[in-house]
Parts: sequence; structure tokens; C-alpha cells
Amino acid sequence: MDGRAVAFSHPLVRWAGALFVAPFFLQLLGLGNTLLGGGLCGELFGNDTPLGLQGAGFWYAVLFMMLLGFQLMYGGFLLLARLLELPAGMEQGTYKGGVWLVGLITLLFVLTRTTGLPYPSPQGLALGDTAPVDLLSLMLMGCSWVAGFLLWQLLRHGELSKTR
Repeated sequence: MDGRAVAFSHPLVRWAGALFVAPFFLQLLGLGNTLLGGGLCGELFGNDTPLGLQGAGFWYAVLFMMLLGFQLMYGGFLLLARLLELPAGMEQGTYKGGVWLVGLITLLFVLTRTTGLPYPSPQGLALGDTAPVDLLSLMLMGCSWVAGFLLWQLLRHGELSKTR
């Protein structure tokens, strides 16, 4: 090779990308009310209530489905970034963005499981009930936490774009 730094080439990047992608597909296990629970988006499907009368659980599920979709796109980007031959200067900002994404999902997870968030109702915004914590939601969050930890390790140890 010509001695250029290859961006996004550390093996931890691929592991983090796979762990960011996994929760979106693992959530499919929760759409049938299995023994694992409903996960983050379990209340999204399967009820015939009109949209204006949906409870807090439905709106939490919509929020987390959008976040899981964004996490899926971010993980796919991490998996494909090396093939795109991006400049090495993008690594640090990209990894920080991933850590912030995990922080946002964690914050919303904790808030929806402890205090509840406001959601739209026919009377305006209402403070929602807390969502249950089940095994599947903990598995999904665990994947995100490990992926965020791997990116944080890359940032902390300065292992950005080694020359190969």
C-alpha cells in the first residue's frame, strides 16, 4: 500500500457497527408478546385504537422505533465506512456522534421507565405512565451500551486511523 491512513479500519468499529444494527432486528422478537417481553416498541402493533386515543406506550414505541431506525443507519454507516474511503478526520466526530446517540437513547429509556414522558392526547399533552422493563428491552439497551462503550474506548485511547 501507499502508507496512507485507512479511516474506520480498527476492528472495534465493525463490532460497534454490528452491535448498533442488532437492536433493530432483535426488536422483531418483541412484536408478538413473547416471553422476552415487548421490548422498546412492543405496543406499536396489534391494537385497534384510533391514533388520537393512543396511550403513552404507543408513543414511546414510536419514539424508540425511530431511534432504533436511526441507530440502524448509524451502525450500517460504521460497517460501510471503510469501504467508502472517507477521510481520517471524520472518525472522531463520527464516534462522538455514536456516543451521544447511545446517551440519548439511554436518557429516554430511563425517563420512560421511571417518570414517563409527555405524549399527545385529545386534551393536549398528558404525562404518560411508565413503561415496563422487560428482558428484551434490557437486551436491546445492552447492545447499544456495549457499542457506545467500544466507540468511547476508541476515542479515549486515540486509536483513530492507524497507518496500514
